[in-house]
Order: sequence, then structure tokens, then C-alpha cells
Amino acid sequence: MNAILFDLDRTLHDRDASVLQFLKAQHRYLNELHHSAIPYTYIDRFIELECKGYVWKDKVYTMLAQEFSLPLTPEELLHEYVTGFHLHCQEIDEASALLDFLKTKGYKIGMVTNGMTDIQNKTIDSLGIRSYFDTIIISEEAGIKKPDPAIFKKAAETLGTAPSECLYIGDHYENDILAARKAGMKAAWLTEDEILAGEHEADLKISSLDELKGYFLTT
Repeated sequence: MNAILFDLDRTLHDRDASVLQFLKAQHRYLNELHHSAIPYTYIDRFIELECKGYVWKDKVYTMLAQEFSLPLTPEELLHEYVTGFHLHCQEIDEASALLDFLKTKGYKIGMVTNGMTDIQNKTIDSLGIRSYFDTIIISEEAGIKKPDPAIFKKAAETLGTAPSECLYIGDHYENDILAARKAGMKAAWLTEDEILAGEHEADLKISSLDELKGYFLTT
């Protein structure tokens, strides 16, 4: 194995924590702008509507603007998200430490992530991790998205290595683990959900990136 590839959101980027911090800031701003209290349930409702990021924010903000009689239009709220979300991005524990460790070990390092090019690039730069990567494949830019195995094969090709020589780390079982394995890669599933992880096809199951570092120390 000579290449290690990563998902971004909920693998290197603590997206749930980042969304919460952004929403707290937006909630405070909306209350100040409105001069009256917008219920704190605004935050819970946003999280519910966006379905962990799989529903784009234009639909989310259209619903929120109606339900909470917000003082900004859905378009203005979306603009705030697009231009300001990256200011609140936080990395998963041990992400930089693991990337640094892998780099010193001489592995080629790649990223394969679904998402919009501008937002994902801003997230990567906000986290300060771009320099670790030999290739970064973002679905919008590539014109392919997970779980299509072609996006994983494209990453291996840009790294100049065979898929069989790659290990892919991600949190989503179908989009990351099964898809990477269909592309011919090994796959490490980052999950703390013991119920979902009862039986799986992952080559490795880990609950933290630090655990993955331990794996490399023993192989």
C-alpha cells in the first residue's frame, strides 16, 4: 500500500461541530437584526432539514424563512452560508497529526469528496490541510460523485498508483466504504455507531483517526 485517501466531511472536517458554530453565529445575528427573539429551535430545524448536508441550503433556507418569519430572504441567508461557513470550520480530532504522520512515512495522500467546489475548497483552506495532499478530487469539479467508483479510480490515476495500492478512509458506509471497495481499494470505516457496524465489508473499522495511526504503526 503506497497511497492513503480520505473523505473530507466527518472524516477530516468535523462538519457537525462546524455547522453548529455557524448556526449559533447566524442565530445571534438574526436576533439582532430582527430586534426580537427567534426561537433557538431555528438551529435544530436547520439541522433537521439539511439531513447532514445532503439537502442543499436553498431549500433549507426557503423553509426556515417561512417557518420563522426571518428578516432576510432565502437568497440572503444562502449567501451568508456560502460566504461565511468556512470561518467556523473545525477539524476532526487528530486529523492534522495523522496527515503529518503519513506524510513523514512517505505515503501519497489524496482526498475524494462530494460537494460544491468553492465551498469544499474554502473548508480545506480554513482547516489548513491542503499542503498535505498530492491530489484533491471534488465531485462538482470532477463531474463524478461518490458512490460512483470512477471518482476513486480518477484519484488513484492522478496519484500514479493502482487502486489496489490505496486505502480509503471515510465515514459513510455506502458512499465511502462500499464504493471504494468496488473501485478496487481497501477501505477503513470511521464510525462510532456499533449498531450499524455490526456486520460490514470494510477492511478496517475505526472509531477515531488516532486509532488509524496506531494501525499504521503496527503494519
